[in-house]
Amino acid sequence: MDSQWKRFWETGLFPSLEFSLSLSIGYILSLFFYVAGSEMALIDRTDTAYPVLQALTAISFAAGFIYRKYKQNLSFTISLGLLILSIGQAIWLFSGNSSEFLIDYIFSFELVLVGSILSAFLIGIYGGSLRDFRFLSFTLGVTTFTFYSLFEPNQNYSIKVLLASLYVLLTFYFFSSLFQQTPISSKFYKIRSKIGKHPLFAPFYRSSLSLLISYCVLHLYFQPGPKIPLILSISFSVTIGRVLSLLSGLKKETKAVYLIGRVSLLFAFFFFIYQTYWSSFFIALCIITGTIVGFFKPNKTPYKEYLMIGIETCIYLCLSFLLYFWNLPMGIRTLTAMLFVPVLMYPYLLQKHIIRLPRIVMLVVASLIVILFFSPPTIRTNIPFSKKEIFDPIPYAITNLNFNEEEYIFYKSVLPFPSNPFLPKRSEIEGKTVVLGLNSNQSQIISYIERLSEENHPFLIITTRNKTNQFHHINALSLLSRKSFWNFDIYYPNYMANKINYSNSLPSDWKLKYFAEKLDNLTFLEAVNVLDSVLKYSSGDLRKDAIDIKHLYYESFSSYAKFYHNIGQNKLSLDAIALARKFESPKPDLLRIAFNSLKFTTPEADYIPILEDLSKDSEFQEFAWNSLIPMFESLGEWNNALNTMSLLERFYRSNNQTEQANELELARVRLFINQENWKEVEPVISTRLRENPNSVIWERLKNEVIEKKDSLRRISVRPDQKEARIQ
Repeated sequence: MDSQWKRFWETGLFPSLEFSLSLSIGYILSLFFYVAGSEMALIDRTDTAYPVLQALTAISFAAGFIYRKYKQNLSFTISLGLLILSIGQAIWLFSGNSSEFLIDYIFSFELVLVGSILSAFLIGIYGGSLRDFRFLSFTLGVTTFTFYSLFEPNQNYSIKVLLASLYVLLTFYFFSSLFQQTPISSKFYKIRSKIGKHPLFAPFYRSSLSLLISYCVLHLYFQPGPKIPLILSISFSVTIGRVLSLLSGLKKETKAVYLIGRVSLLFAFFFFIYQTYWSSFFIALCIITGTIVGFFKPNKTPYKEYLMIGIETCIYLCLSFLLYFWNLPMGIRTLTAMLFVPVLMYPYLLQKHIIRLPRIVMLVVASLIVILFFSPPTIRTNIPFSKKEIFDPIPYAITNLNFNEEEYIFYKSVLPFPSNPFLPKRSEIEGKTVVLGLNSNQSQIISYIERLSEENHPFLIITTRNKTNQFHHINALSLLSRKSFWNFDIYYPNYMANKINYSNSLPSDWKLKYFAEKLDNLTFLEAVNVLDSVLKYSSGDLRKDAIDIKHLYYESFSSYAKFYHNIGQNKLSLDAIALARKFESPKPDLLRIAFNSLKFTTPEADYIPILEDLSKDSEFQEFAWNSLIPMFESLGEWNNALNTMSLLERFYRSNNQTEQANELELARVRLFINQENWKEVEPVISTRLRENPNSVIWERLKNEVIEKKDSLRRISVRPDQKEARIQ
């Protein structure tokens, strides 16, 4: 065993504060970002607050990292100040009102902003002090967590607890900096690899690092979702590469290592070029580039080198997004992609220690890779709308709540109003009642309503009780008041108890209880039958109340139809209209929506009643009849088809549309022939031939009728052939 490794082992691997702290922070930070990714997905990141938070966090981390990297020892005053700040931050996190970090972001953004800046600076201070084995322990902690997360994907951790744990670890670090400026084992952390000192290997580190950073940014942009495989492949490969660089056997094989570096970089470039959605071969690309970065990392890297890495990364990103957003011809795309080659090869070509031929060969091979294997990422399309994302309609108009966008704000609500895809922030809910749904992210919503309750802010939670679409809601709802309506429930805080009731147009005496018992938990078709029965067999106020209830059902479903139509979901809009017309005849505004939706929807038999409603309005008659005729024919309803044809033909003739009327008459005659209805066919053909004796079409139809009648006559004479024809 190498003497340096031996001394390091004898000093104690895990008793070392720096090593164990790096291992712990690597694990906790990985877990923090894993949990934060799912929570922060519920936040609207299109406003300016989130980019400001990201920018200030990055700047603070960079400030702390650069300061500690080039300022080896922290003064007593600075260490004491940072220690006090970290303790204060940990206390604030533990004593915060909300159980989840997400809620603090929404309701206490200023505190989160200050805390994030401080957190980033403190972690940057620690990160800037990492050297060799401490860095290895940090990546080992990341790798340990990602391996663990693959087998235990359902962790239920609070981000605030993770942050507080991180601050506890950082306090140990600052304590050690107060009382022990140079730890006993620090000299063993200064072990340097011979590979990290060789000038020939510097270009591999620079090119692979810029390639890796740019790819990670592209992958995050093009592939939203969990990043556990990405984190695992990078942390594991960087660790392995760094450990390999310390092996004494490889230090003597300079030529072999140099050849391996060239081949590995070309392979990484191939995987970078051959991308669709920036997801193909992504694990292989991360492993190769991560290993190169860890293996060829120089012992000392000047500022200028990192500046060039940043410039190269920006060029990679600019070219990639240019090729993504601009729909260029393939030839021009390939020529543009050739600009990747000089960016990759620039550090390598400038090396004076390398002879000319290997540089030329590597440049040619990289160019051939682009020409032969370049695959631009596919233009992304929006995720198709899923009917599962919107619930079945509910008769919400039976409540006394006048929902509108001025007084209410909606988050994933089952109501037919524009819904916010993100949890509303404090500035958005001022002066408004929040209406929430519980179809997803229930734990975050429960924390959200707890905060709203603390501030006495009005909010509602509307849940459905559909037999085919039930949800098992969290027990925390039992702390709220509940008002049960027909097919749905409304949960609300106690301070809103006097505001939730049935519509003012409905009775408040025993008759309402009568209808509630009759209509609760019924399907809409069953509700129609019950109300029609009341109208048929009752009179007086009971009959009037039944009419009012049917009208409220109609108003509810017509609102859904308008909402679905506005968001371009014509099929759902027609489904809502089909429900609404069961309770009341459609009004002109609903007929207009039905007309616009049917123009962009495949005809279905379920829409025949809607088309029949349209046919009663002179504005939509032509469209309705033209749509009904083929539907009746496909269903074999010949009489309905013929009657509709007659109505449409009279409509055309009354409007002097002779050509369309004649075409429709031909279609009607053809239908009669198919039915062998000679009584209706022959007079029409005879009349048209007398009017147009030279008409080829009517002459052909006349001959077709004669031939078909002769054929039927022959079959009737020879019953054996008729039987065979039937079979």
